[in-house]
Amino acid sequence: MIFVGITGGIGSGKSLVCSLFEKKGVPIFYADDVAKEISNRPEVKKEIIREFGSTILLHNDELDRKKIATIVFSEHEKLLRLNSIIHPYVFVEFDLWKRNLHSPTPYALAEAALLFESSMNKQMDYTLAIVASEEVRLRRVMERDNVAKELVQARMMHQLPMQELIERADFTLYNDGTESELKTKVDFFHTLFTTLTQRAELQ
Repeated sequence: MIFVGITGGIGSGKSLVCSLFEKKGVPIFYADDVAKEISNRPEVKKEIIREFGSTILLHNDELDRKKIATIVFSEHEKLLRLNSIIHPYVFVEFDLWKRNLHSPTPYALAEAALLFESSMNKQMDYTLAIVASEEVRLRRVMERDNVAKELVQARMMHQLPMQELIERADFTLYNDGTESELKTKVDFFHTLFTTLTQRAELQ
């Protein structure tokens, strides 16, 4: 079995791409969802509060994720610090997930917005970048989240530029078109990853 890391900037369409792979029975490790769950663990929450202060807590003592996002997307060092707290736990969970995986398909995926920034790509056999033009990504996020253009652009500034993603990834899926076109591209990569697995097993 091979493991493929999927990444892409905000609004690139990672979630839709992953849902299309899931319909084919491909198991997917969602690193961002796991990171959110991990941040609620008492020992991790304590580290986050120590770094950011008690003002990031809501009245019910839950983390105020909107406030944390505002902080980390305005101070890059804070973003790096938050990631350094959470990512080691994510790596442990990914390793456990792989060990317990019983997949009906010859490959599995790991979706992570910070695949390269966190060095999680080193745990993958291949990487796939989902990319789209800035104009398309801005429109998607503004419509989806009902937020101002400036807020979306601020988040984009803290993510790898599209060209760097393309250069660092093994494969690139361009998602500027229709959903029908996207399904055709996912079909292509499904066949490709299946073939790559079969070749690896013969070596």
